[in-house]
This record gives sequence, C-alpha cells and structure tokens, in this order.
Amino acid sequence: MSLRSKMLAVAAVPIAVLLLAVTLAAFAQSAAARANDEVDRANAMRSSLALVQEDLATAEAGVRGYLLTGRESFLQEHEVAIAALLKDLRTLDSLVKAPVQQVRMERLGELVDERLETLDEVRRLAGARSPEQQARLDTWLLHGATLSSVIRTLIDQMEDDGAAAATASIEARDAAYDRSYLVQIIAMPAALAIAMIALLGFAAGLVRRIGAMRASAERLDAGVVTPEADPSRDELGQLSRAWARTGTHLIELQDELRQLATLDPLTGLANRRGFFALAEHMLLVAARTRCAVALLFIDTDGLKRVNDELGHSVGDSLLIEVGEVIRETIRSSDVAARIGGDEFCVLLVGDPELDADRVVRRLRETAAAHNARPGRSFHVSMSIGLTALPPGRSVTLEELIDAADEGMYVDKRGRRDAQPAASA
Repeated sequence: MSLRSKMLAVAAVPIAVLLLAVTLAAFAQSAAARANDEVDRANAMRSSLALVQEDLATAEAGVRGYLLTGRESFLQEHEVAIAALLKDLRTLDSLVKAPVQQVRMERLGELVDERLETLDEVRRLAGARSPEQQARLDTWLLHGATLSSVIRTLIDQMEDDGAAAATASIEARDAAYDRSYLVQIIAMPAALAIAMIALLGFAAGLVRRIGAMRASAERLDAGVVTPEADPSRDELGQLSRAWARTGTHLIELQDELRQLATLDPLTGLANRRGFFALAEHMLLVAARTRCAVALLFIDTDGLKRVNDELGHSVGDSLLIEVGEVIRETIRSSDVAARIGGDEFCVLLVGDPELDADRVVRRLRETAAAHNARPGRSFHVSMSIGLTALPPGRSVTLEELIDAADEGMYVDKRGRRDAQPAASA
C-alpha cells in the first residue's frame, strides 16, 4: 500500500475539515481585501476631488491676477493649473464607479468645461475699455462665479457620497476581518487538533525514515552525495532514492550558479562581485610578492546616444564589443570586469617593470582596429583612467578604483576639449 493511501485513509476526515476552514478563511480574507480596495478607491476619489477644486481655484486666481495686473506670469500659472485640472479629472473619472457618481462626474466635466470657457472669455476681454465690452466682461465674471459655486456644490456632494462609501467599505472590511478571525481561531485549530489526533499513531512509524532523510539532507548540504537509504516502495522510499540520484546533479548546479553569480551575462567578463572577490585577493598577493599593480577604469563613451538613436540592442552590442576589445588586449593573468552599466575595470599585476601606459595605448589601437571594420553603425570610444601602484605598497581596491575613476574623468574632459580643436 502506498504512503499516500495510508495517509489518506487516516487523515481523510480531518483534512476535509481543515480544507473547509481554509476555504472559509480565504473567502473572508478576499472579502476584506475587496473592502480595502473600495476604501482606498474612495479615499483616492476624495483626494482627486480636492485636487480638482484646488486646481480650478488656482486657474481662476491666475485669470483674476491677470485682470488686476496685466502680468503674463499669471496666465502661465493659469495654463499650468488647467493642465493639472484636466489630468486630475481623468484620474477622478477612472475612480468613479457608482452610477450616481458617474452621472455627477459627467455633469462635473460639463461644468468645468463651461467654467474654462468663461475664463477664456474673461481673458479675451481683459483689456476691455468700452462700456459694451465692460458689460460683457461683468456678465462673464458673474456667470463664472455662478458656475464655480455650482461646481463646489457638486464636488461637496461627491465628497459626501465618497465619505459614505468609504465608511460603508470600512464596516464591510471590519466584518470580513471578524469572520476571518473567527474561522482562524475556532475552525482551523479544531481541524488541526483532529488531524493531529488521527495521525499520531501513523506518525510514529515515519519518524525513523524521516530522520534518515534528514541525515541525507545534511550530507547533501555539506556537498556529499547521499546514498540510497530507504528501499521501500512507497513515496518516502521513492523520494529517498530520487534524492540520492539527484545529489550529484544538485552539487554541479551549485557550482554552476556560483560561476554565474560572478560573471556578467552580456560581455562574459567578471561582474562587480566577481571582480572585487578576485581583485582583492590579487592585491594581497601582489603586496606580499612585491609585484607592480595598475588599475584601469574604462568608461564607454556615447552609450546613451547609441541607445537613444539606434536602440538598446545596438547599445548592448557596443558593450559586448568593448568587452571584446578589453579581452583581446589584456593578458590572461589580468582581471577584467564590467562593474556598472557602461563602466569596466581591469587589474594588471606584473613585474616591477609593468607598463600600464602601454596597455592603454594597445586598448586604443584595438578599438581603432574594430572601428575600421566596414558596415559599422557605431564606433567604440573609451575614456580611460589609470592608477599605478609601486611594488610592495599596500592599498585597498576601493582606493585604486577611486583614483582611476578620477583619471577617467580627466581623460574624458581632455578628449572632449580636444575635439573642437581637431575639427578646426
């Protein structure tokens, strides 16, 4: 008889009770979540209504300021307020769900459009001087004031309904939480107690086998392949044998994941984590063996322009090619990495006669050779900062990177300043 059959025979009834309790709790939690959403929507609607009223007041104040002073800056404030008002109206429209509120929302939109029309007319008549024009201006001002009052009344009604909806949603949410609480403290503990009593005798026979699987798991966690420990034909026995068969595969996957965690998937160079781990170790070795050390900080020029004009896939190709230029130039004993979006680092360790400037020249020559290839849509250009460390001197990797970073910015400014002169 399979382990599944044994367990189902013993635990069928308590499991059914537990599933029922979980279902009831899930329904209660779902109702609480829906009520929370309604509360959030009601609060957001009230906030949007307040913003609509505030933006409309700002737009009106801008026109009034223009009427009183004639300063164009008030009109600029007016235009900004109108843009914000229209945006807030769209947001508010997406929040309104109740049929009554939707009707009010349509009426609010009409009133706001009409109020904006009155403001435009007032602006047009702002310089009015004739009695007829002044009379028309007074009429539009009076009509606008009436519209503003109606809009405020309508917004107040919508806010009151929104507050009532929020209150109702809060009450519904609290009731759902109460139901969920009752289910969790009564039904679920009772179901668990029944299940524990029913499974107590059956569990005693599984303790030894589960203990053996735990020991196998500890050996696997330590990197030791586990032997087959359980010859039985039920599910635990099958799991034990599958565990032993997959042990070696899991260890291999762990090694592969460690490697992937230290590599940049785009360029194939080390990533920031891998570079720091290896470079810090190499710096310690170089200090003990009195080897010369140099660090290059490389920034890819024009990546943003390539991304904007040619697309991010071409920008990725640019980064890949920078990685190829670096890989073609340095020695296998040097450490190269992509440590940021368009930034690379190269750590050079060698004899006391290490010529880091020569490496920089070779990088530029290699880049020039790549740029000379036909059919290219972009050029490889690099700003390079260099900092060198005499043999035997101890320094942290962060200090080296900071110094090289400063040098890179100096190089970038120098090359940028030289471009106009070169074109001239």
